[in-house]
Amino acid sequence: MEAPRLELSHRFEQGIPVVDVAGDIDVYTFPRFKEHLSQINEEGHTHLLVTLEQVHYMDSSGFGALLGATKRLRPEGGTLGLVGSNQVITRMLKITRLNTIFDMFDSENEAVEAYLQGAKAASS
Repeated sequence: MEAPRLELSHRFEQGIPVVDVAGDIDVYTFPRFKEHLSQINEEGHTHLLVTLEQVHYMDSSGFGALLGATKRLRPEGGTLGLVGSNQVITRMLKITRLNTIFDMFDSENEAVEAYLQGAKAASS
């Protein structure tokens, strides 16, 4: 059996870190996912976006990694946003009520605009 694949990269969109994820986030791949999120958090960013359009499957370990990242961001006034999760992942987020913890966005443009507007409001 082939090991599950996970591709991770990150970039910045108008100063906001965006983690692009493709593949499966499960018990085998979540350590890499968690470490990637932690490294970005250690760089001192307040907000973090995670794109999930190319994620086919996520189990509880993936949700746990997202929760851990949120717990690290919140004391600094930060948030974690999820962009473009598929129907199955969105359903699991709703069932577990995790959708109330993460910012949920349909598109990256919507997410970036929301975070930029929040930063402007905070500085006013």
